[in-house]
Amino acid sequence: MSKLTLGYEYDASFFDPKLPRDDFGRLSLSVTTGQFSGAGGFWVQWQDVREFCDALSAYPIRDGSPIIAQWGFGMQEGDDLILRLEIAPADKRGNLSIRFEVADDFVPRNRVRGSFLTNYPEIETFRVSIARLMNHEADEAVLIGQ
Repeated sequence: MSKLTLGYEYDASFFDPKLPRDDFGRLSLSVTTGQFSGAGGFWVQWQDVREFCDALSAYPIRDGSPIIAQWGFGMQEGDDLILRLEIAPADKRGNLSIRFEVADDFVPRNRVRGSFLTNYPEIETFRVSIARLMNHEADEAVLIGQ
């Protein structure tokens, strides 16, 4: 079994109108497959996480149009890329390929890349759990695969 977990910690200003507003919070990502595991995080605008969540409602996901979310420094290439998720069709049976990359944002050369398979019902469960996470109704959002 493979498992990808997202967490999000809003900036304190999100809840306190007396503070100057900061839309950035800490997105954490951990992933475990049969071969690899890694964990990391990066400062991400909450709107970007909600946009990724909304994108997960696409059906079907097309070969030439994978769902991609990534965060990092500058151009988000090489060691500047800290977090990346890509969801694309894996086969004609409806399986989906989850490709991930997670780097340490303090020592970016420390990173893990990998992939696992999942399906549309699991993506929908993940989408709902991200929405709950961003609405402060859950502590994490989990995607299960194989």
